[in-house]
Amino acid sequence: MENMEEDPDLGMESESNRAVINSLNPDCWRLILNYLSIQELMQSETTCKDWQKLVLDHISHRQIMIMERECDENTLILRNSGDVWPSFKRWLKKCGPAVQELDANCQHFRDVVEVLRGTCPNLEVLRLMNLKKKLSPTTTHHFPKLTWLVFENCDEITDDCIAQFLTDDMTELAIISNKRVTGRFLANMPHDKMSRLVLRDCRALKFSNLVTNVDHLKKLTTLVLWKKNRSKIEIRNKLHLLLDKMPNLGEIGFNIDDMLSSNDEQDCLEESNVFFEAVCRLKKLHRFNANFEVWDRHLEALAKSCKDLLAVRLQCTEITRAGLDALCRHTGPQLYELDLSESSLVDDDIVACIRACPKLVWLDISYCQLSERAVQRVAAARRDMRADLSASKYASNDLNNLCYRLLLVVCRWAFTGNQEEIKDVLDLKYRNDGFVSDSSEY
Repeated sequence: MENMEEDPDLGMESESNRAVINSLNPDCWRLILNYLSIQELMQSETTCKDWQKLVLDHISHRQIMIMERECDENTLILRNSGDVWPSFKRWLKKCGPAVQELDANCQHFRDVVEVLRGTCPNLEVLRLMNLKKKLSPTTTHHFPKLTWLVFENCDEITDDCIAQFLTDDMTELAIISNKRVTGRFLANMPHDKMSRLVLRDCRALKFSNLVTNVDHLKKLTTLVLWKKNRSKIEIRNKLHLLLDKMPNLGEIGFNIDDMLSSNDEQDCLEESNVFFEAVCRLKKLHRFNANFEVWDRHLEALAKSCKDLLAVRLQCTEITRAGLDALCRHTGPQLYELDLSESSLVDDDIVACIRACPKLVWLDISYCQLSERAVQRVAAARRDMRADLSASKYASNDLNNLCYRLLLVVCRWAFTGNQEEIKDVLDLKYRNDGFVSDSSEY
């Protein structure tokens, strides 16, 4: 084969690039490259070998997040397209150790977890969605620094799969929309640091695994449990067995449906009595979201016992003005969120609530017994409070949210006026399907 001579122009260009790079010390380059985002650095990384070395060394000292949209200068955007996967895998081989957070929709990518195992040993936060492939079995913890883990709509994830990811430093775990997880993995949960557990729509989840392993959950501060229970063994009347062993709970999100149980009103009352008795023992509770019917006495007991309440979302069809007044009297000045939907409350009741709760930023009054002028009256009350702010006990900005617009959830037919008339104090969210999703959950 004929020997090929090196292009002298390329050699001169390489020497020139090297001279430019060597003209500044590493500290100067670090200051300069800090002005560039990870996305911008990656676009320039292949300029030449010397520049590539400089860029990759700098990237190794950044804390990289890989997400579908940009959060800050350390975010690398992973487009939801299979076309980018080959090049992205090559990039991970070079820069994977700097990746600390990854949020990916896996429907267009193959062997995601296997690739991450070999390239990203320093992952602290991992969220995977739409992972349909079974994971290869392993007893090795490939992500020893993992503290936050979410599997969403990952049908093939099993208890054994989850056990591979659990570390002693794990603080938050969420499994959402899964058909195989039973909860057996809870036996391997870390005791000391786990603070948040979300189990939403896990079809095969067995409540008995939660009860059996409750000692592993004693330090939880957040428990979110959504379950359509098709078993004859009811769950709702046994939730107190969990709550009694979790004294540190500050946030509860329960949506439990015992599909084979009766809907007798007396049974419902007794069920609520047991449940709220346990809830009222949670002195640190500040966010309370549960599909349990609440009566006036429950609401008053809750307000008196849980003095840090900031958000209350319950089924309120049985409450009256007396229960609402009790809640507002004890917790009104601090409430951020309140669900009064489907109650028999009228305009005057809602207006009184508005005046008692200066921190409210979210209020659901859909399907209440309201007049056509209810929304305008709510807006007027909020506007009056804002006007009187300087003379009120809530004058300090850190004691109220009156400077913000209140997000008011109503039925679509409940307001036919011009939104321009209320937009200074209210944002409307329409509810016409009987359900408003809770964005505070995973």
